[in-house]
Amino acid sequence: MSMPNFNDMMKQLKEAGEKMQDVHKQLEKLIAEGEAGGGMVTVKVNGRQKLLELRIDPEIMDDVEMVQDLVVAAVNKALESSIQLAQGEISKAAGGINPADLLKNLNLGK
Repeated sequence: MSMPNFNDMMKQLKEAGEKMQDVHKQLEKLIAEGEAGGGMVTVKVNGRQKLLELRIDPEIMDDVEMVQDLVVAAVNKALESSIQLAQGEISKAAGGINPADLLKNLNLGK
């Protein structure tokens, strides 16, 4: 049984690292949206799961508890969508490697 070529392995690791850097840049550009209350609260997050925008219909501002609940629901929906987008991008870059494992390595996802 032959030993794997160390230089080839190092080259592959370097290439994988470069791909992951490219994925990081791509995830910054991906936008996922979430809404709650029929659009009374909308949010946008990027593929790195950073909150970019929060919009609240001014007409619901008198009901603080409802606003809080709707914000939480909208953010959670956007984050779920963001995770799915990130998994798709990582899967493309990884060429078949399980994206959930890579997301954990990037400190994203569950």
